[in-house]
Amino acid sequence: MQVYDSAEKQLPVITPLKGVWEKRSLLKLLVARDLTVRYKRSVIGIWWSLLNPLFTTAVMFYVFNTVFKARLPDGQSFLPYLLSGVLTMTLFNQGLTMAADAIATGAGVLTKVYVRPEIFAFSATISSAINFLFGLIPLTVVLLIFGKHPGIKTPLLLVFMLCMTLFSTGLGLMLAIAYVNFDDSRSLISIFLLALQYMTPVFYPISALGPHTQRVIHANPLTSYLQIFRDVFGGNAVATKHEWFMMGSTSIIVFILGLYVFGRMWPKVVAKL
Repeated sequence: MQVYDSAEKQLPVITPLKGVWEKRSLLKLLVARDLTVRYKRSVIGIWWSLLNPLFTTAVMFYVFNTVFKARLPDGQSFLPYLLSGVLTMTLFNQGLTMAADAIATGAGVLTKVYVRPEIFAFSATISSAINFLFGLIPLTVVLLIFGKHPGIKTPLLLVFMLCMTLFSTGLGLMLAIAYVNFDDSRSLISIFLLALQYMTPVFYPISALGPHTQRVIHANPLTSYLQIFRDVFGGNAVATKHEWFMMGSTSIIVFILGLYVFGRMWPKVVAKL
């Protein structure tokens, strides 16, 4: 049985990661719980992971197909392009909000038993990544319908998912502090995520924008994530070295920053749970 020693030196980033690794069996249980409890009273169950992005894609396809279909480069099909964008944003939005919420909802455990609070954020983003895998099923079907297939770059999908998990976890940990301190933060983040979706080329090609707007869209880190996902799974884009560098660097920097900020702020906010 692990005993908590308050006098033990706490190393930023390293200590929480070590604590999560030591409790990896608990992490597995939390991921399983997230996947089962979320759909416990649902008739459709985990298939909501498919229906949600499919419904969103259907609406966007009906609205934007005529406008942007002819603007895609190299004669790309609009539906696979759109669905891949919706899946990427769904992965990010779910991972971020669930990671932030997981800390507050885990208060019953955190205030009674010593366990690293970061483990709840990890379980949330990992379960979101597993849901994302189910979303690849309809995308694969759509690709086959349009005469395409996932391609030889598909193994790189694991790199994309790892980077997105780190990115969402880091942001989610920082957002968790705001969730505990400010009740309005949930409403503000929903507005921010809506704006961010329009600032990411989910349903429009970047080439359809003006030069100034293109620079703004490229500055959005999620643009690099989306371009890479489209490249490695279906070939609906060509990711540049800069985009790979942007994805890798932002995921590591945000993840480390999130662990550091959360570790510094957590002792001050834990009493508010």
